[in-house]
Amino acid sequence: MSGMSEVAGITEKHRSSGFTLIELMIVLALVAIIASFAVPSFSTIIANGRIASYSNDVVGVLTYARAEAIKRGRNVRVSPATGTDWTSGAVAWTDQNSDGARQATEVLRQTSSVPGSVSLTSTGSVVFTGGGFSSTTPTLTICDDRSGETGREITITAGGRIRAEDKTCA
Repeated sequence: MSGMSEVAGITEKHRSSGFTLIELMIVLALVAIIASFAVPSFSTIIANGRIASYSNDVVGVLTYARAEAIKRGRNVRVSPATGTDWTSGAVAWTDQNSDGARQATEVLRQTSSVPGSVSLTSTGSVVFTGGGFSSTTPTLTICDDRSGETGREITITAGGRIRAEDKTCA
């Protein structure tokens, strides 16, 4: 045999290293099983992230509106971007000509529209006075289409304090 050993009829010269098709199929099956547990959990993380992100956007606009009211010494309002539909976004604006209607030149800051299945509802518009107080005390609620899940509730006190906290959505 000229120095080569033979194992089960295969010489060392022809022996290959690597994975067999059976080993590869077993590994792929295990990866698929593990992924099936991770995907539902990952989608929950994404949905919760959307709510948290949009809540932070709204709180940012409200905080900005209050700071601008104090800086300018006049009322700054936060209302829906279109009509009474808060899902179109929130707009901070100051009524410079005192006509009660928002003009394009009066807009200070605006959030984007509500992402995906997230919804934003409010008990009313927000008006911060020149002293930083709120002449209205609305509650804004951010939820999505998952019932029983945690959303966010943003409350504004008469003193102008903005507070966001977890809320169980219906």
